[in-house]
Amino acid sequence: MSAFLLGAVSFALFALSDYVGVIRRAGGGSALFAAGGVMLSAATALLAAHSGAAALTGRLWPLRWLCLAAAGGMLALLIHTLFFALRDGGSGYAPPADGKLPLVDGGVYALCRHPGVLWLGGFYLALWGALGGFWLGAAFAIYSALDLFYVLWQDRVIFPRSISGYEGYRGRVPFLIPNRHSVHRCLSDFGLLKVSR
Repeated sequence: MSAFLLGAVSFALFALSDYVGVIRRAGGGSALFAAGGVMLSAATALLAAHSGAAALTGRLWPLRWLCLAAAGGMLALLIHTLFFALRDGGSGYAPPADGKLPLVDGGVYALCRHPGVLWLGGFYLALWGALGGFWLGAAFAIYSALDLFYVLWQDRVIFPRSISGYEGYRGRVPFLIPNRHSVHRCLSDFGLLKVSR
C-alpha cells in the first residue's frame, strides 16, 4: 500500500515541476521531475517484487513471459519518448526567438501529442499481465488516470506557455489516440513507410 501511494505522489511532483519551471519560472523543475521519476521507479520495483516471480513459472508462464517482454518494450518506448525523442527534433534544446522551447512534432510526437501516456499505461498493463497481483492492477488503473490528468494540464496550461508553436501542433496532431494520418507520419519519420509528398 505504501509503495502504491509513493507512486501516486510522484505524479504530483511531475505537475509541481512544471508549475515551478514554467508558471513560476523559479527553476528547480528538473530536480522535482527527477525526484518524481525516482519515486515512481522505486514504487514500481516494490510492487513488482511484492507480486513475485512465482507468477512467471505457473501454468500460464509462456503468456506471462510474453507480457513481461511487452512491458520491457513499452518501458523502452517511454524512455525514448521522454529523454531521447525531444533531442531528435533537429534543433535540440536551443530556444527560438520567443524564448520558448522548440516544438518537436516528428517521430513519436507525430503519432499523438502525449505518446508517453500510451507507453506508461501499456507498461503497467503488461507488467500486471506478467506478474498479476491486486496492487499492480491498481497501479495500471490509477497511475494511468493520474498520467492522463497530468497531460491534460500540460496540454492546456503548460505547453502553450513553454513550447513555440504548440497551438498549431495541437490543431493538427491528435491528443492521445493516433489516427491514420498520424500513424503514417510517425512511420514515415522513422523510415518505415514510404510516403509520397
